[in-house]
Amino acid sequence: MRIFLYIALAAVAVVGILFVNQGKEDKVKERHWMGAWMTAMQEPFDDGESHEGFKDQTVRMVVKPHVDGDQVRIRLSNAFSDKELKVDKVSIGITKKEAETKGDPVSVSFDGKKDVRIPAGERTYSDPIPMEITEEDALTVSLYFKGESGPATWHPRSMQTTYSADGDVAGKAGKDSFESIEKGWYWLDGVDVRTDKKVKGSIVVLGSSIDNGNDSKVDSNHRWTDYLSERINDEADGKWTVLNAGISANQLLDSPEEKGEKAPDRLKRDVFEQTGVKGVIVHQGINDIRHHPETDAVTIIDEMKAMIKEAHKNGVEIYGVTISPYNDSGKYTAEGDRTHRKVNAWMRNSGAFDGVIDFDKVLRNPDDPSRLQPKYNSGDGLHPNEAGYRKMAETVKLKMFDH
Repeated sequence: MRIFLYIALAAVAVVGILFVNQGKEDKVKERHWMGAWMTAMQEPFDDGESHEGFKDQTVRMVVKPHVDGDQVRIRLSNAFSDKELKVDKVSIGITKKEAETKGDPVSVSFDGKKDVRIPAGERTYSDPIPMEITEEDALTVSLYFKGESGPATWHPRSMQTTYSADGDVAGKAGKDSFESIEKGWYWLDGVDVRTDKKVKGSIVVLGSSIDNGNDSKVDSNHRWTDYLSERINDEADGKWTVLNAGISANQLLDSPEEKGEKAPDRLKRDVFEQTGVKGVIVHQGINDIRHHPETDAVTIIDEMKAMIKEAHKNGVEIYGVTISPYNDSGKYTAEGDRTHRKVNAWMRNSGAFDGVIDFDKVLRNPDDPSRLQPKYNSGDGLHPNEAGYRKMAETVKLKMFDH
């Protein structure tokens, strides 16, 4: 009798294990990898930390993905270097405050190794890292360089404080060793999250300083793309992630090296290669017109048409953004304003884009359409303030992404 009881109990245990394992497998099947955060990279400046690099130092950076998940992986870029990059140790943790993490950060591996070598011009993903995160969490990523890193592939003016410390403190939670340095994301250009399959895809914003969040409060995550992410989570059940590929002063036609590659040349790396990309919001043209008022509308429109063709060729929807007013910004001309209006009229009426977001309409002063509304003006006549960034996010018609 006792033997039969043992057999019965063993059978129940086996069935229980099978149910647990099946539950785990079902949970995995309900999840997939999605681009959750990114930044657009460029070459180092001629001076400062990006030029000098780091030696026997730890660089610590904070990013906010705005998405729930149970695993993360990071992407490091050496795109703008002619030499191999060696990172001796990488860690990641949930941000507590400033350079401090909630508990000690966990080690990040690459093909099972704690150090990673990235060839010149390349970028690489880490191994998956088990980590439960919510849409409210920010992530802290630390890179330790034992030897000389060399000049950095980076994103300047990150609107987020960056930190460094002497020695290897990548695995430490505390902030006492760290000091703030030139704001930027160094080598870190992407974070993917394994998230619920209700998240249908990522939307990349390919823009310039307005998209970068210039003149928003540092460390606040009050870029218009952050507000849009929050709105998608609240109103659309987190159906899409928003990836910010804005570079300050970036241009459509002929961008100076220190302002990043011109927008069409960034499509492959900054848009098509992003995990789960569904669409791209192109917010370009204002710097071309401001810095080169002689540029005619046809030239800008033709470049946008070429980008539309390239996006569709790669199976990506593309949405246009009207150019917002910029009078009082120091580079306003009547000639440029005429071009600005012609380009906007084409965007609104041509049907060339898969959708149009009309920032010009909501930001302009009704009494003088060449200027920003005072309540949305950061003070420089070009960049919106945080109220303006919030209004921009509210303007986006979320159903547009359901096509």
